[in-house]
Amino acid sequence: MKRTFLMSIVCSGLLIGLGFAQGNLKISGQIRHRYEMSDKDFDSRTGADNFSYLRTRLNIGFSPAEGTQAFVQIQDSRKFGEEFNTLKDASADNMDFHQAYFRISKLFGLPLDVKVGRFEVNYGPQRFIGAVGWDNFGRSFDGVILNYSNNLVNMDIFNFKTVESAQLGDKGDKNVRGIYSSLNLLKGQTSQVFLIQDDKMNTVGTYLKGGMSGLKYELEFALQNGKTNDSLNVAAMMYGVNVGYKLSTLTLTLGLDYISGDDSTTTEYESFNTMYSTNHKYYGYMDYFLNLPVNTNNLGLKDMYVTAALDPILGIKPIATYHIFRSDQKNSAGDSDFGNELDITLKHRYNEKVSFVAGYSIFMPGALKAIDGDRASWAYLMTIVNL
Repeated sequence: MKRTFLMSIVCSGLLIGLGFAQGNLKISGQIRHRYEMSDKDFDSRTGADNFSYLRTRLNIGFSPAEGTQAFVQIQDSRKFGEEFNTLKDASADNMDFHQAYFRISKLFGLPLDVKVGRFEVNYGPQRFIGAVGWDNFGRSFDGVILNYSNNLVNMDIFNFKTVESAQLGDKGDKNVRGIYSSLNLLKGQTSQVFLIQDDKMNTVGTYLKGGMSGLKYELEFALQNGKTNDSLNVAAMMYGVNVGYKLSTLTLTLGLDYISGDDSTTTEYESFNTMYSTNHKYYGYMDYFLNLPVNTNNLGLKDMYVTAALDPILGIKPIATYHIFRSDQKNSAGDSDFGNELDITLKHRYNEKVSFVAGYSIFMPGALKAIDGDRASWAYLMTIVNL
């Protein structure tokens, strides 16, 4: 109750103070509901679990002075029924400032912008750092971004605090820092290079995207080195590549994502860590591989997939993706089959503010996922209303 009251005071103060003092106040928001029917345990004897998720966001943007912008996003994320008695439970435990930051452009007259506070971060295709918009909470970072831009390069230098231990000498603190640059090399092609230091581990890589005459391609490659938390030497690799082609009303995409696994016969640690990625986008919508390398037991992952997307039919856009999941390293029994997954998605824009997304997925497990296990399934219906 106290938290809800304080948040209400803050919101009211921002709206009243800024609404009268500033002519450039921008208010927006979103309410998103998602119903899910989940039967993911590979056991046909158990029934499906049903959940309803609600995420509400209120956005307040303003510019208190020339060259200075600020943004506040208040978020409430909940699952229906969590507050079992709404007459008494009004604590709003899941209400928070999802984003709250300011940005100053051309700092001291230099070609340098600075962004400080809490904010979402999406770099490249989000294979390493992403906001995980699908999640009912989503990810944001506390930190600072310095941006330098000219005709050749657009470069972010960032530092995010992920753990504040409050111990003397910053003992136990953890940071994510690095450089992410977009290069203007070829017209029609996205070219990016990056270096990410996550505590004691380093990730360096590149991302390319482009196309011509209906053909599109995407390539990302990265290497990891440094140390794990238990001081093992890291020597890991990943790559993702896909090629798409549009045939009339159908777009076909073929792709392969490779995440290296740990070779138990060496003294190095070869399991690639996808860190702060939006893995829901890549490794199947049923989310069996959200936390890599943990969800593969350090065996790594090979994801071969094909996606077929049709242009809208009667206002509905159908998309289907079939994944073949295999491990990079075999387990002690010599198995390397995680299984296969089919994801079917239907998208419909109801009007300019409201859209619907529905999906159904089925997972056929291999020996690494569920020996003699039944197929798993999952379905959802999501409604998005934008303010």
